[in-house]
This record gives sequence, C-alpha cells and structure tokens, in this order.
Amino acid sequence: MYWEGDGVPKDPKKALKFFTAAAEAGLPQANLKLGLMYWKGDGVPKDPKKALKFFTAAADAGLPDANFNLGLMYWKGNGVAKDPKKAMDFLT
Repeated sequence: MYWEGDGVPKDPKKALKFFTAAAEAGLPQANLKLGLMYWKGDGVPKDPKKALKFFTAAADAGLPDANFNLGLMYWKGNGVAKDPKKAMDFLT
C-alpha cells in the first residue's frame, strides 16, 4: 500500500519499515518487494547487492518473480558478474 500509494499517500519509508518486518517474519513476498526497492532505488539508495540478497531469499522461497529478477541481474551484470548461463538458469 505505502510503496505504491494504493489507498494511502505514497510513503516509501513506511513501506520499507513494513516490508522489513514482514521479511523478518518470513514472508517471501516482502523479500521480493525489498529487492525491488533496492534494485530500483525507490525510497532507498539503489543497492544491487541488497537487491540480490532479497531476491535470492524470495527465490529460495519459490517466488517466480524473484527468479526472473535474478535472471535479469545476471543477464545484464547488474550488481553481479555478467553470467548469461546463470541468467538462463533463473529465467527458464
């Protein structure tokens, strides 16, 4: 809600607080959202290493969107060494 301003004013700081608490409670979707925030630099400083950490946690929990984002990171070499083979492993 707070990240996108859905029904409430957009507030990335509140979104970060709630996503962090949810991730610590073990909710994989929160890890995905945190990864997106850090990948895009939306409400937080852009940090591909943190994005990688959160996307990996979400992917390990079985979220396909996290696998897709990891694939893009490896395909483009965004925050990781460019690795087309590893990228395809995540994308397929």
